[in-house]
Amino acid sequence: MNAALIKKTYRDYRLPALGAVALLIGFVMVFMLAVSTMLLQNGRFWAGLPWVRRLMSAMLGADIGEMLTRTGITSLVFTHALTWVVLIGFLLTLTSGVLAGEIDRGTMDLLAALPISRTGIYTSLSLVALLFGLPICWAVWMGVGLGRMLVGWWDVSLDDMAMLACHLYAVYCFLTCFAIAVSALCNRRTTALLLCFAVIFYAFVVNLIVAFWPAVRKIAFTSFLHYYPPLPIVRDHAMRWNDIAVLLTAGLLCWIAGLIGFRRRDVPAR
Repeated sequence: MNAALIKKTYRDYRLPALGAVALLIGFVMVFMLAVSTMLLQNGRFWAGLPWVRRLMSAMLGADIGEMLTRTGITSLVFTHALTWVVLIGFLLTLTSGVLAGEIDRGTMDLLAALPISRTGIYTSLSLVALLFGLPICWAVWMGVGLGRMLVGWWDVSLDDMAMLACHLYAVYCFLTCFAIAVSALCNRRTTALLLCFAVIFYAFVVNLIVAFWPAVRKIAFTSFLHYYPPLPIVRDHAMRWNDIAVLLTAGLLCWIAGLIGFRRRDVPAR
């Protein structure tokens, strides 16, 4: 690894990371404030509608009717659309910009001319990307803690929310390893973004269709969301280590494939 490259990448992306953290904390607090103004009876009414119940089950990985409590409702923030937009948007911006972006801009030759091996470049950039995910994923947990004080929901378990934050970070690690591997093999930043977006979009579509079309369950394992069920974690008060192991193993395999490809490929001159 190279300390100078790590510091440069950190400086380049620290402001977007800070913005993502602030946005997530603020969103979670607003979400809890909005939900607290609604009676749980209203939640039971909406959960009683079949299509709403199936949709929420797809998001949470279990039937919401099993745990329509403050803790169960709060767990929605860990799989809310805005949370995914911020998380995925940041990691794709970073991973596509540090390798494919360098090649696309024609600056990879300058970087490769430095006394840094390709392995050093790849591992240094990967480390920065993974470290940025820690404050971003835990920002959701911080938002829950602040929101809990704001609305007085003291029965919301921060320990359960911490387990969700850990599991969310495992998802972030998988997506980051996959995205940086794709970036390492592409010559254009746009190409890397489109390929990553296509795979991520596929995962969300499969996860959604499964709730309405049971036959699709046969391929549900191909979606990373299949290994991220927030509600069962809260319900059982336990980490799902098997799911985390699958995510981390898949991420490691993608990362290794990207490293091998980056070391062997020809970088076109610009």
